[in-house]
Amino acid sequence: MKLFNALVGAFSLSFTVTAAIAEPIVWDMPNEYPATSIQGETDAFFSARLEELSGGEMSIVHHYGGAIGFRSRDQLDAVGDGAVPLANTFIAPLGGIDPLFLLMSLPFLTSDSAEARALFEIAEPHFNTLLESHNQRLLYSSPWAPSGLWSREEITGLEALKLLKMRSYDANSTKVFRAAGAAPVQLSWADIVPQLSAGGIDGVLTSIEAGLSASFNEYTPVFAALNYDSTINIATINLDVWNGLSEEQKAILEQAANETEDHAWANVDVAVSLAYEEARAAGMTVIAEPDPAYRAALVDRAAPVIAEWLEKSGETGQSILSSFSTAMGREISN
Repeated sequence: MKLFNALVGAFSLSFTVTAAIAEPIVWDMPNEYPATSIQGETDAFFSARLEELSGGEMSIVHHYGGAIGFRSRDQLDAVGDGAVPLANTFIAPLGGIDPLFLLMSLPFLTSDSAEARALFEIAEPHFNTLLESHNQRLLYSSPWAPSGLWSREEITGLEALKLLKMRSYDANSTKVFRAAGAAPVQLSWADIVPQLSAGGIDGVLTSIEAGLSASFNEYTPVFAALNYDSTINIATINLDVWNGLSEEQKAILEQAANETEDHAWANVDVAVSLAYEEARAAGMTVIAEPDPAYRAALVDRAAPVIAEWLEKSGETGQSILSSFSTAMGREISN
């Protein structure tokens, strides 16, 4: 046990499993993002299906918005150590633990949700092995809409981007936007609004849907759809908890998780369309197609980041991107 020992007792009742599904199971599930976000909606779908499939004998208590003190960077250890039985975690902040967690946030690697899912499915066996080494098991992946830039004023090129104080969310995005002349600082989700309101940052890298769920438009009324990347969250369960389930319980849990994953990926594009409508209705400026030269300049500054990731990830990274390149029928620039 590396941390969170004090919390284990508080959640011990949630971990009780028996061989028969007649004994009710109630699990606590943290998620750093709000219930109104695409990740919150995905978790709600999962718990509803789990309860329905189990006849009410398996249920989840959600803790959205980091309500019990765990941010995404904490949740890998929290689940692995048994402080919570399961969690929905944004993986990009975990890049310092293993470069595989940075795969889905490699800049400009995927162009839409279909490509993003194809990339994850190629990498999924490697994620399973990595998660097992952290005493947990993958339940489902859940995508974010493609990331763009929220700002107080319109940014149409590198000159306007220069020295912009902005939120980045991982090592990849920090390096790309620093190379482009901005002043990025890596912030977790819970820290963004306080920094926006205090003037600590003037821009945020995230999706249109995510920003609206947290009312970023009150501070940054401009959104440029850079299609920077298609990051994901993953829901995982503690391996000891999983192993303590009956075969019937495991089958129910897997079915609910598989249905949730399909639901999440199928609905991300719908969420984007609705978010654009909502943003415009709220009076925001939405730049759906940024200047091609501006985006090309960002792509150029992203190439060294992909090359560096390949070096750090070794044969695993080479294998994943090679398979992805073949599947997409195009070369991956690095």
